[in-house]
Amino acid sequence: MGLKSNPPVNSFVGLFLSSHSDDIYPQLEQRPTAMSSGAGHPFAHRSVASIRLAPSQSQAGSSSSHTPRSPRTISASYGSPSAIRAEDDFVLVEIGSRFVRAGFAGDSLPKVTLPYGPEQQRRTGDFRALQELGPPATDTWAADYEMWRYDLREVDLGLFQDKLDRLLRDAFTRYLLIDSRPRRIGLVLDPAVPVPLLSTILDTLFHNFQAPMVSLMSSPTMSAVAGGVRCALVVDMGWAETVVTSVYEYREVKATRTVRGGRLLLDGLYALLRSILNAGQGEGKERRVLSFDECEDILCRLMWCRASAFKSSQRQSAQLDTVEEQDESEMETANPSGTADIPLRSSLPPSTLQVPFGKLADVCDETYFDLSASPCTFDDHELPVHLLVYHHLLQLPVDVRALCMSRLMITGGCSEILGIKERIFDEVTSIVDRRGWAPVSGKGVDQLRNNPKLRKESVARTSISSAATSESGGDDVDGTRSEPADEEDPIEAKIARNRRLPQQVQGQLRAMHSLGPWAGASLVCQLKMPAMASMDREQWLQHGANGASRPSDVDTKAQQRHMAGTGGLMRSSAGNHVNWTLGIWGSFSKPIMIKSATWLLRCRHATARWSRPQRRGMADSRRPCTAPKPMLDIKHIRQNPELYEQTCAERNYKQQLGHAAKIVALHGRWQELQREGRALRDRSNLLRKLLANPATSSGDDPATSSGDEDLAEVRSMKREQVQDEARQLKARLSGIERGEADAVADMEALALEMPNLTDPETPRGAEPVLLRYINEPPRFAATATTTTSTADQDGDQDGDQDGDQDGDWRSRSHVHIGAELGILDFAGAATASGWGWYYLLGEAAQLEQALVQYALSVATRRGWTPVSPPTLVYSHVGAACGFHPRDQHGEQQVYAVAQSQPDVDRGAPARCLAGTSEIALAAMAAATTLDAQRLPLRRVAVSRCYRAEAGARGLDTKGLYRVHEFTKVEMFAWTLPDRDAARAVFDDMLAVQSDILTALGLPCRVLAMPAHDLGASATLKVDIEAYFPSRRQLANRGWGEVTSASQCADYQSRRLATRTRVPAAAGRMGFPYTANATALAVPRVLAALLENGWDEETATVAIPECLRPWMDNRDCIGGRKRETRACPAPEQPSPAP
Repeated sequence: MGLKSNPPVNSFVGLFLSSHSDDIYPQLEQRPTAMSSGAGHPFAHRSVASIRLAPSQSQAGSSSSHTPRSPRTISASYGSPSAIRAEDDFVLVEIGSRFVRAGFAGDSLPKVTLPYGPEQQRRTGDFRALQELGPPATDTWAADYEMWRYDLREVDLGLFQDKLDRLLRDAFTRYLLIDSRPRRIGLVLDPAVPVPLLSTILDTLFHNFQAPMVSLMSSPTMSAVAGGVRCALVVDMGWAETVVTSVYEYREVKATRTVRGGRLLLDGLYALLRSILNAGQGEGKERRVLSFDECEDILCRLMWCRASAFKSSQRQSAQLDTVEEQDESEMETANPSGTADIPLRSSLPPSTLQVPFGKLADVCDETYFDLSASPCTFDDHELPVHLLVYHHLLQLPVDVRALCMSRLMITGGCSEILGIKERIFDEVTSIVDRRGWAPVSGKGVDQLRNNPKLRKESVARTSISSAATSESGGDDVDGTRSEPADEEDPIEAKIARNRRLPQQVQGQLRAMHSLGPWAGASLVCQLKMPAMASMDREQWLQHGANGASRPSDVDTKAQQRHMAGTGGLMRSSAGNHVNWTLGIWGSFSKPIMIKSATWLLRCRHATARWSRPQRRGMADSRRPCTAPKPMLDIKHIRQNPELYEQTCAERNYKQQLGHAAKIVALHGRWQELQREGRALRDRSNLLRKLLANPATSSGDDPATSSGDEDLAEVRSMKREQVQDEARQLKARLSGIERGEADAVADMEALALEMPNLTDPETPRGAEPVLLRYINEPPRFAATATTTTSTADQDGDQDGDQDGDQDGDWRSRSHVHIGAELGILDFAGAATASGWGWYYLLGEAAQLEQALVQYALSVATRRGWTPVSPPTLVYSHVGAACGFHPRDQHGEQQVYAVAQSQPDVDRGAPARCLAGTSEIALAAMAAATTLDAQRLPLRRVAVSRCYRAEAGARGLDTKGLYRVHEFTKVEMFAWTLPDRDAARAVFDDMLAVQSDILTALGLPCRVLAMPAHDLGASATLKVDIEAYFPSRRQLANRGWGEVTSASQCADYQSRRLATRTRVPAAAGRMGFPYTANATALAVPRVLAALLENGWDEETATVAIPECLRPWMDNRDCIGGRKRETRACPAPEQPSPAP
């Protein structure tokens, strides 16, 4: 973000080769300044990148404005014997979100660091720099200064490729002064760079720069190398986020992240400056009051961080030294009270601000530390930096933690802020002094520390456990003593006495300095060390990223032996290996760089309990490692089993009718296993205690002299009997633990299959309730309500009479109309795909697009955001939304994508074709936390839908009414978990549906659907049915569903792990409510338009006026003579009184 570090310009090759200790600071003070790159006597092992002629005195003393000022000089290729190694010149490139660094292997510093900004986007003839400066008119002011973001949903990969190509060409041609074609490239990247972005980078290097090989190196590991250590805790304070990575023996063990980075700091500074600039005025957010460049310049010059109130007693003299030897304790504690006069050129009008220094420190404290908030209020992705470092160390293994905590490296652009390194170190030290390394904190822990009696008992238990360890290892010690000792070699002993072995520091917090990832990568490449991953150009051009193998499929030993030979990394090529990988960037089978929760979730789903054949729905579908963990309210099911049984009975879910009772029984079984396991553990602990400390059998221990029957029984047993019983208890405990896990899995599987609870407003029974009509219904259909059976009978009588009066032409099906007009083809589709598919020809295809565009225009005018979703989804996502592979009658309703046998063997998750875009829209927010201030989120999508419709036959499914593939416009929304808020969005959905159908002129009726027709996810459902004249002889008297709207409460969000902070519950986590509605189902609406708009005399179909802009302004389809004229509107029967 423009905050650049200035490491010493030394040749660190010799510096690190002379280093034998992890403690680098004392050695940095004792080492003399080494020669700079390109001067003096080079080392024998250095390549042509470093063997360069020293400039003559005349050249050094003269300067030319036409010659680039570069420390690299052109080697004498014709006179030097090293010219034959010119192809070994290795180019290093480090790519960040806002910069590109480039240079040569063996140099201590890159030749150039090119930032990205609007200046790099200028073309020839672009004079924007000469225009009057002014603030931008958008809130996304940082987007022009970023090349890419981790969220690829907002990144144009093609544009990123053009940006990267321009920066690299400038670096190669203007600063490196080389031709990139014959030279291999080393790429230093953040391990979290997404694979699509990495693939774009490699495509650019292989296609545009013709690199024969590219080697990948991780930034945290290279930072550790540049610090001279093998293990380190690297804190990278970057632009987008702050990343804490633990490196152990050059391997990245764990990485945690927080969004508290440079972007958040710059936003906080801008908010401060805007508040001062607009003091006493209304703050308008339409335009920025400052430019990005000016705000960033202020940050680089004036930003500072206060010292911590805690001063570490572990700080050594070599750590965090000041420039001058003076006592600055008083200066650190005193806050400067002065102000800074900042001239602003980008504000309108230009002005000068007076900013107190204390407020600048407040911005830094709030961004990176936020000590005023409670730690429990932070999510995992927004932890303050000091808490992130502490929690990261707390989750590491003890041996890794002991080494990493003594090698704390703080790097990145934001680490150059005055005082922030010392502040982070002191805050972490303060937490460790207060809490230690106990993972549990709270009142109970504080009471244990403050109560001497409890602390004494804890120490006693610790001594018993240590005695048990010594007792259990006694046999091994005796066996070891019986072996003869090796003879001591006097020569080796003398060498060992004279060798100065550095003492490895571990177990205490200590800060270290690093020259940065680019410098570490330069050292690695210069020493010919193997890279993490290497890609050959020919293989990449042939296979791309899909050709990379998993790390487990590659013979790492053979590859390391090959790369450790002559030439090492520099002469090895990925083309020499049959298998090659992307390293940690493409490693999906290891827990490196994956959160612990995600890794445990993957292990949990890999167990055999998910593959039981008797389960269906989500329980028997394989799930990927990124699958959200369902958060079911099993406690509510246990407490209200009768309510759930009644819900299953009302919805005709016969198979799930007894699930609530089974869950109650399984919970009782789980509690019984818990009690039994607790008793066995107590018995096992007692046996192990007596085995470890036999002295307790004599009654000397006051804890065992209480006369307890169990203790007396154990004292009377022999040692062999106690050991046998301990082994049996261990086997029984393993069985009990497996039983507990199976009980929990069975409860979750049963709960996933149960439907949602029914809303009190939903009609009970099997008959819907008529709410209202849209457009006046035909006279012969007005009485055909479905409230009572008597009304159905009356409707039948009236409908028959009116149907005779209106004539048979009114009952012509859209199938016959489409065939006569030549716009529908069912026979050809049956030959191509089978029954249930269709072709739309001519005006029908145009009418389909007109319906889609009109529905989108109505929805977007009401504030719905268009989305283009995928049609292929994971099967477990569809099941979480309530779409199970088989319906209540056991008939197939979902098209599942067949898997190959290798995919089945390796447990690849199954996919299916989405029956509605509701599934894909709901999955957009899976495993995320929505911002409550942005709710409700309203989305509208156009997609192709696929329904198996197994068992659907007869007149009810003829034509376009029931097909296997169709186009649909779907609305989906997330709301606050509030009934009124959800109802408001639901009413808005109904209003959109009503507006569309009213404009189309279709006779419709609105029905409140009963509980019998709700499905699994809906708690309240409203359907709109249109009138089809050809279906008058069916049970519904010509009415057919064209749209549907459903409220789902938190049913889908719980199963997809979508959460939000509820303002009404003091910011606690909750599950948002979801609602979905069909804005338009194209085939059924198209069929209704054909039947209701058909005119027998003119053989035309009237086009509604709202669709004519998308139909070339025509008002009808067809005509016996196909004349271009206005078609008469069909005669509509008079409305019923």
